[in-house]
Amino acid sequence: MKKSPFFILFLAVCTSVFAQERKNPVYVSTQWLSENLSNPNLIVVHVAFNRREYLTGHVPGARFLWYNWLAVSNPDASTEMPPVEQADTLFESLGITQNSTIVLSFVGANVSPTTRMLLALSYFGLGNQTSVLDGGFDAWKSEKRTVSTETPVAKKTSLALKLMPSVITDADWVKSNLNNSTVCVIDARGTNFYDGNGGGIVRQGHIKGAKSIPFTTVIDSTNRLKDFATLQKMFEDAGVEKGMKVVSYCHVGQQATVIYSVAKLLGFDAAVYDGSFEDWNVRGEDYQVEKPEPEKK
Repeated sequence: MKKSPFFILFLAVCTSVFAQERKNPVYVSTQWLSENLSNPNLIVVHVAFNRREYLTGHVPGARFLWYNWLAVSNPDASTEMPPVEQADTLFESLGITQNSTIVLSFVGANVSPTTRMLLALSYFGLGNQTSVLDGGFDAWKSEKRTVSTETPVAKKTSLALKLMPSVITDADWVKSNLNNSTVCVIDARGTNFYDGNGGGIVRQGHIKGAKSIPFTTVIDSTNRLKDFATLQKMFEDAGVEKGMKVVSYCHVGQQATVIYSVAKLLGFDAAVYDGSFEDWNVRGEDYQVEKPEPEKK
């Protein structure tokens, strides 16, 4: 789907709006990437669940990032942040410096795994210089742009990461802010889960007071973001007002990062409840769950 001139203008405006806070906008177009591909500070990172996908083709110069390196699961929780030492070693092996411009690419519908990587990079202090390629590698290929199967050799760097823990939060923070008029909690899961029809969990429904914006509704059939006006209205309809902090959650903290990225794009202070409903669901009754009231016939 071709982007409207308004959306293209919006992406350009974002570069200016976020100039003081960000080195680059949250999302960049294939055209932007093509025009900046020769920038020596640019590092394209191909996010994937296996190396085979990367080896079949990627943006020229892109480096491979295995999803699990930055989304660690253990017997007690899923999709957690890795230790800072592990992240530091990984970023250095990718050739990332404090001056790098990082663009995250992906294949197919893997938008949420990629925005999870955006959250991780943000947590480790590199978020303001990291962008997501709108539409991913499929958009790049559809425009007949150059595809590479070569694996570049990255020069190891030295980093001193500065954590930004404010991009994630926990159950106690969410619980204590459920009645905070400056905070809007967004459930990014499918509507069936929000409504309490998901099944397979101890308590069905959603965090009390949370609003619903399913992560799939902010992207189109080509895995690009929907236009600005539509995104803005979706947030407005969910009760998000100017000056609010947006805290999103989902099942385990992956789908929620799509909403996080859009909230950042729209200019909101945003964070992800990292434990998400997997964590909330097994807590005591003080961590309230509710279902929508059934419609009266």
